[in-house]
Amino acid sequence: MRTGVLVVGHGSKLEHNRDLVIEMARILNERQEFGPVEAGFMQINHPDIIEGIVSLVSKGVDIIYVQPCFLASGIHITEDIPSVLGLEKGSIVGKMMVDGKEVRFICCGPIGTDPRLADILSDRIREQAGRAERDSPDLDLAI
Repeated sequence: MRTGVLVVGHGSKLEHNRDLVIEMARILNERQEFGPVEAGFMQINHPDIIEGIVSLVSKGVDIIYVQPCFLASGIHITEDIPSVLGLEKGSIVGKMMVDGKEVRFICCGPIGTDPRLADILSDRIREQAGRAERDSPDLDLAI
């Protein structure tokens, strides 16, 4: 049995939103911790979820961790993604046939509340404060 990961994004008309999800999948893939990693999108963008699954299966994967690239849980995580995977309502594990192979799915939770995110937010605030001080030196920005 070989594991892999499908990083699921919402999908967007804005290209940079698509690129962010693809970049997260690329970074995870480079780490080689969980086997091959692909991105898949719920709507608008490609690869879609099924295309991402087919790609993983073509690489020999038969257990897929489905990791949503979402901050919080909502209908997409509780209903929409499991529905695409053919999971029963409320289930986070299941299986389906893909190209004649049985593939198992394990749905992971959203990013959620994590102190590491607060660290990132703090970094962004400091970056913006630095820009504001350079661009508007007359402002008194105490950070």
